[in-house]
Amino acid sequence: MGWFIPMGHYGLGLIRRLWILLWFAASSLVYAQTAPQFHQTSKLHLPVVISCGGQPWSHIVWLHPHANETTSADLAIQFLRQQQRGCLYRFSQSHSRYVTFLVQGKSYRFDPNRIFTPKGRAQTLNCGGRGCKEAQQQLSQAVNEFIQQYLTQTRLMVALHNNRVGGLSVKHYAAGGDLATNVARLSLSDQANRDDFFYVTTDRAFDFFARRHFNVVLQHNRQVRDDGSLSVWAADQQIEYINVEAGIHHAMAQQAMLEAVWTYMQYYYPESVAAH
Repeated sequence: MGWFIPMGHYGLGLIRRLWILLWFAASSLVYAQTAPQFHQTSKLHLPVVISCGGQPWSHIVWLHPHANETTSADLAIQFLRQQQRGCLYRFSQSHSRYVTFLVQGKSYRFDPNRIFTPKGRAQTLNCGGRGCKEAQQQLSQAVNEFIQQYLTQTRLMVALHNNRVGGLSVKHYAAGGDLATNVARLSLSDQANRDDFFYVTTDRAFDFFARRHFNVVLQHNRQVRDDGSLSVWAADQQIEYINVEAGIHHAMAQQAMLEAVWTYMQYYYPESVAAH
């Protein structure tokens, strides 16, 4: 299926984008990176890897929940390096979508983007019997610690995701789709692939990206299904949330989306992105 990438609005030409993509493919260097914490003991800690291009942005956090969605992580790291600002927080465990841990000799696993509400944690653990209650308690404590350490001062969260052929697309949010009840507004562009879209929680972000010919989904914050995702938690906390979602092989499309997010940050969060 053919697709078109809107490029003229963001100040970077096609040649520069190709150069960026080749660079991030050839180099994984970042200015600061912490080692993942793989905790398979009695106390769970989320396996967070922090990759920074320079000084962190105040009140803005970029998050990469799924380690197997590699295109979005590689692009984000290269983008931060280019800007020489900002940090990406990644949940990383063996390039898997899921994180596993042990309680009383039994293995449990969870989806890192389904753990930010009690209901979501119960659903993603989907456990019973001996050790389940302790597993739930450990996961709740680990999530609370992560929130307290990284998210308490946040005003904007930017999430990075990739989908695969036959997986999630903007069509799932259209009328009749299985996620349509989560949607307040939907804008479909004839200039973008249906796998590539923004999922946002504010009207201003919806209008900003829709005007630039991207597919955009506005979450219905009052009736969205509680699946424990970051977007649900962010809406409840009145933190703005933008998900940059693209096909796993749509690197140039996602690069264009990151440039649009950067423009959005400069416009609505100038005090956070200004160089110090």
